[in-house]
Amino acid sequence: MVMHRIRVLLFCALSTFLVSSCADNQVPLEPLKFASYPLELSKDCRDGRAKIYDQCSDQMVLLNAALEQAAAEDKLVLVSYGAEWCIWCHVFDLHLAGYFGEFEYTYGEPGDAQAATSKLYERSESDVCGQAIALNHFIAQNFVVAHIDYEFAPNSSEVLYQTEAYHHIGNWVPFIFVLDRDGKYVGEVVHDDVEVRRDFFIDWYRGYDRPKLIAVLKGLQDQALQSSD
Repeated sequence: MVMHRIRVLLFCALSTFLVSSCADNQVPLEPLKFASYPLELSKDCRDGRAKIYDQCSDQMVLLNAALEQAAAEDKLVLVSYGAEWCIWCHVFDLHLAGYFGEFEYTYGEPGDAQAATSKLYERSESDVCGQAIALNHFIAQNFVVAHIDYEFAPNSSEVLYQTEAYHHIGNWVPFIFVLDRDGKYVGEVVHDDVEVRRDFFIDWYRGYDRPKLIAVLKGLQDQALQSSD
C-alpha cells in the first residue's frame, strides 16, 4: 500500500502529460484504503498466482463476510464477479484503488515462459489525477468490495442465486453489481456506459470514465438505500 501511495503521488507531481490542477483544485492526493474481499490470498491456492480473486475458498463465505462488514460500517457491497484472466477486472480494481496514467497487465500465468506483460497508458484530460482520487474516496467511504471468482472457486454460482443477480448476468465479466442492505441485487454497472477503450494495435487501452462511474454507482447506491427503507 505504501508503494501504491508513492506511485500516485509521483504521478501527480511528475507526469507531464497527466499533471493536473490537483493542487490548484485543492484535491487531496492521498488514496484511501478501502475494504476489499478477499482480505488476503493464500499462496497455497493454485500456486499463489491470483492477484485479486480467491480461487479456492467458498465464495458464499467471502460474500457473507463482506456483507457483515458493510452492515457494521453502514456501507453497501459492490461485487466484482470475474476471473484472474479478465483484464477489465484488474483495471477496474486499480481504478478503485486510485491508480491512473499507467496500468500493467500480464497475459498468461506468472512464471509461464509464454507470459507477456503489457503496459496500458491512459490518454485523458488534465484533471485525471483528481478524478482518480475522487473515485477512490467515493468507494472507500461508501462500499465494501467483494471479488467473486467464477472460474475455480466453489459456490460462485450460489452467490448469484442468493443475491438474485443470476437473472441479470450476461456473457461477460466483470459482472459488477451493487447489493442492498439485505444482500439482494439492485443493479449493475453497464460497461458500454462507462468504459474507455482504444483498439489501435500499438496503442490499445482498457479503462473507465471515472466521473461517469461515480455517477452510476451513486445512482445504484440511492436505489439500494431506497429499497431498504
